[in-house]
Amino acid sequence: MESNPTSSRSFAASYVSNSRFHRSFTIEPTPAHGPLNVTYGDYGREPDANGTTPTLLFIPGMFSSRYIGICLHAIADKCGVRVLVVDRPGMGNSTDVPLAQRMSTWIETVPRLLAHLDIQHVSLASHSAGTMYLFNTLYHCRDILYPEKPMATVLAPFVDPAKSGMTSLKIAQYIPAPVFKLWHHIPRLFLANDGSATATSGEMIAKFSASFPSKSGDDQAKNSLYIAQNYGLDIDQQKEIDSLMMQGMFKEDTVGANSEALQCLRKEPNTWDKCEDYEVFVRELVELERGREGPPLKVQALFAESDSMSGKKGQAYFERCWHQMNDGDSEGAIEFDSRVVSGTDHDSLVPSAEVWESIFKKMQRAEDNI
Repeated sequence: MESNPTSSRSFAASYVSNSRFHRSFTIEPTPAHGPLNVTYGDYGREPDANGTTPTLLFIPGMFSSRYIGICLHAIADKCGVRVLVVDRPGMGNSTDVPLAQRMSTWIETVPRLLAHLDIQHVSLASHSAGTMYLFNTLYHCRDILYPEKPMATVLAPFVDPAKSGMTSLKIAQYIPAPVFKLWHHIPRLFLANDGSATATSGEMIAKFSASFPSKSGDDQAKNSLYIAQNYGLDIDQQKEIDSLMMQGMFKEDTVGANSEALQCLRKEPNTWDKCEDYEVFVRELVELERGREGPPLKVQALFAESDSMSGKKGQAYFERCWHQMNDGDSEGAIEFDSRVVSGTDHDSLVPSAEVWESIFKKMQRAEDNI
């Protein structure tokens, strides 16, 4: 029997298979590595002929491949924003690399991708384990930000377990490193019960080590209703899209998450590159920004109300790292602000339409000044 072409399932299958969401390019070999395949998704508003569509590079957390960008497509399109999401090494069909090369490979990939797409400038956003990748992008690739209003947004920033003091992560740090060779298989056990694409970040580490109450179910229901009312995707369509996203993601490679688990837990040294210590990183970034002309870099952090990865102690530490600028003469080089998004947990920040609306509105205002 043929499927109903008007069913939510058929709609979702067409939606998820959009060719814009499944693109790739190749980085040529160098003395340091062979050819690197990179897969990425291109979401939201189609680029206009003048190349002025405001563009965001979103760097998701662990286990969040380019498929997570599908959650943002309808919101970004209506808001007039283009969003790029890249599969880091070992995710999707991106070539895997050793843990010691993950950060340098990312820093090589970003400008190559933008050149490939003929994009000069972007805004940045990250979630969870993507924090360290965003920080290194800020440090090494600063010129990719819009010169008239450079901005970066950090969602539920990941914090060194030694600073957050989270019991679950301390327990996970005692897990022998060889166990993480199988780490990319673990989420399938959880996803059998919770098929949500938002349950795929580094929070799996916490769930693997201990049990934590989650408000994700209530959050998702409210958010789904909001999207249905404002973005034209009914709740059944959203459920089918979410399910197919997960199936698609786990049909592809997820082995890169093994390295990122080791990276987050600091099971191998010196894999965070320029942000091994967030306090030092901020001071060094301020020094770089002092030497730049133009408006200050704007950095905002959006914290979950309940976060089993960083907790309140981790939040306080993260904010303190940035507020240290006020103790010296930062000369307006960086403007930092933060807020807690009520009714959210570590993972439910990502699909929150209202969160992305606030980010996209700031980007639009940035474009007005360019």
